[in-house]
Amino acid sequence: MLFGRRKYRNLNTLHVFKDALKHNLHAYQKLCPGQAICPVLKSNAYGHGLTLVAKALDNEGAPFFIVDSLYEAYELKKARIKTPVLIIGALHPENTHGRHFPFHFAVFNKESAELFAKMDVPVHIKIETGLSRMGFSMKQLKESLPYFKKIGLNIEGIYTHFADADNPQSDAKTEEQVERFEEALALVEAAGFKPKWIHCANSAGALKVKNPKFNMVRLGIGLYEATMELESTLVAIDELKKGETVGYGCTFTAPKNMRVGVIPVGYYEAIPRSLSNKGFVEVNGKLCPMLGRVSMNMCTFDLEGVEAKLFDPVIVYSRHAEQKNSVPEQSHAAGMIPYELLVHISESVARRLQ
Repeated sequence: MLFGRRKYRNLNTLHVFKDALKHNLHAYQKLCPGQAICPVLKSNAYGHGLTLVAKALDNEGAPFFIVDSLYEAYELKKARIKTPVLIIGALHPENTHGRHFPFHFAVFNKESAELFAKMDVPVHIKIETGLSRMGFSMKQLKESLPYFKKIGLNIEGIYTHFADADNPQSDAKTEEQVERFEEALALVEAAGFKPKWIHCANSAGALKVKNPKFNMVRLGIGLYEATMELESTLVAIDELKKGETVGYGCTFTAPKNMRVGVIPVGYYEAIPRSLSNKGFVEVNGKLCPMLGRVSMNMCTFDLEGVEAKLFDPVIVYSRHAEQKNSVPEQSHAAGMIPYELLVHISESVARRLQ
């Protein structure tokens, strides 16, 4: 970032590792032969940076980048991303007037089908098979197919979404969803439509559902494993006397004289408040427990036994899953899922492709 004519030094930077993104994509391509792997870039690429990740993967041959909104699709267009875009979220009709859209869209109901038919854009029909979150039931699909023919809907794809594919206890549920989806596909094809893209699998589903009829995978969280590291800066070193407290609510009391550090990251930037007195950061190779409540823009931690000076780098989230300050470990401690933590990394945090 530039500030006037001088280079601006960011105090907080999310390092995104291009080679790791490519490695994960290629790994799924090998695990799912015969299926096109489409990176899911919704929600700011799971917090990693929408256009940053898109540029890293734009030449990897994916048939689509998948986003949630028209806003995200246009951000990719403005960034001159070449890979086609599939929007799987809802679209307000008022945002379509007088515009030409070079995107694919998801159709959830007859109203959206009518809208997209008028726009003459390619669509992917979403089938409700058990998630109960938008899409055509079997009954609705049967009733709607003649209407789709009548209005000339350009059906390029058909898809569903699993409810619990990452849970081994729910394999029967996943199998039931696959069966319903196959029934829906048969109905669509019998009605004279020939969808090019047939997809049901997310990252977890891709590893357990093997069906030659399906030719596309929507790769979300599986794309992002070990691909980022959040680095902050040590901006203060304080001496804490025995009996003194740290932070709002006085939730930590020093059991002895202590040396503590402060970083300019709080629950606005990246660290959930639920990590207060639970989380860890890493300073010069040593783990340091967080002390007191996480503030909006600051976090305090124990520097006992650590050689550190002002403006040393501090690793908030490590890319190494086994570390106590990794995203999986920290999200578990916070009572969150990993991508819930990731998508809450503020856009004020600089993103840098490594």
